[in-house]
Amino acid sequence: MSKKKIYFHADDFGRSIEVSKNIMKCLIKGNLNSVSIMVNHQNNKYHNKLKKLKKVNKRLHLNLTDFSNKDFKNNSLPNNLNFIKLIFLSDQEKKKIYREIELQIRKYKKIYKPKILKIDGHEHVHMIPWILRYLQKIKNKQNIKEFRNSNESLMVPRFSDLFSFRYYRNIAACILVKFLYYFQGSPKIIAPKFSGIIYSGIQSEETINNSLNFFKKNNYKYCEILIHPGYASLKES
Repeated sequence: MSKKKIYFHADDFGRSIEVSKNIMKCLIKGNLNSVSIMVNHQNNKYHNKLKKLKKVNKRLHLNLTDFSNKDFKNNSLPNNLNFIKLIFLSDQEKKKIYREIELQIRKYKKIYKPKILKIDGHEHVHMIPWILRYLQKIKNKQNIKEFRNSNESLMVPRFSDLFSFRYYRNIAACILVKFLYYFQGSPKIIAPKFSGIIYSGIQSEETINNSLNFFKKNNYKYCEILIHPGYASLKES
């Protein structure tokens, strides 16, 4: 009988000093056992601390949408990108994204020296069809063994969710990701069963328990619950 593996996961490590510091506190206390890492924001102090935590599951968090003005001066990416704009980029602009993906992979490997590479995307951009196709194209070359499959299963909402604007926004985002996943033929992705979009920004002990019960009910053995303990200070915001 195979053992269950559940990751309590945080995205955005490396996004800023404050975000990294707050995620690091949770990792050290054992509240998290998995983390996704941005490498195109400079924060070497916390990267060096994270490298020392050997039992933490680590993934590259591809960032194609969240850059400071300083970052933009140092790259050739189109300005003000978001998930929707990325879907409709021209072929010429896509080539710039391919170069940025390769650059972030090289940076991540240089810092963390992983034996195998695991990848997900900030704002789930890795689920955009042409980006996922590119990642699958280079997976052998880059030794990519796992992607996050953000095609989250829908759960019965709580009564309070019916009065939450954020919940409806998250459901819309979840449905968009589902559409893109099925649009490209439901590609086979090696990944834990995922929960995290529906309650993004409104995650609580209750919603986490709901996800755990859902995993148990469906007998999922390999699972991931995304939470966001890394928050920025007002100054950083």
